[in-house]
Amino acid sequence: MMKGRITGNRKLIIAGVLLIICLVTALVLVNRQTSGSVGDEAAFRNRPKTAPQGMVDPNIIQKGTTAWQGQNYINTAKSALNLVNQQRTNNGLTPLQWDDSLAACAMVRALELPSFFSHTRPDGSDWFTICPNIMYGENLAQGYNSADGAVNGWMNSTMHRENILNAGFVSCGIGIYESGGKWYWVQEFGYY
Repeated sequence: MMKGRITGNRKLIIAGVLLIICLVTALVLVNRQTSGSVGDEAAFRNRPKTAPQGMVDPNIIQKGTTAWQGQNYINTAKSALNLVNQQRTNNGLTPLQWDDSLAACAMVRALELPSFFSHTRPDGSDWFTICPNIMYGENLAQGYNSADGAVNGWMNSTMHRENILNAGFVSCGIGIYESGGKWYWVQEFGYY
């Protein structure tokens, strides 16, 4: 009788251990898709009184355009913009238009984030110095590997949410750069 009871207890222990392993694995998978951070603040500049001249440096566009790591990242960035536009529409705002120039600027910024996750660039200059004539708002995120995760992170942060719901912005570009298995996100906003 004693032997049967031990075997039964072992079965319960094994079943319990397997259940714990399954729960931990599920939590890891969920966190892998949604964990990340957006930093403490977003960046914003006021709209100039007149439209700036000479919009974009072609070298920046070339650098940003060639930095994409594949179509999957471009599709994910555009999915993130669709989610942002759902938030804007739900708040009575006009959807943002995808802007290739802002996306190229976002990619240049995304390349900088693994070494320095900040609205200050690694050389100490401001975030908008890449293309000051088109960049007026910036949201950053790191660690999210889904559009849902990044947009939820931004929407759950007051300053990032304010950029997304800024009625003056009409254009947006999003860049995603993966380094060491970690995704870095940059969302750039424009008035033009």
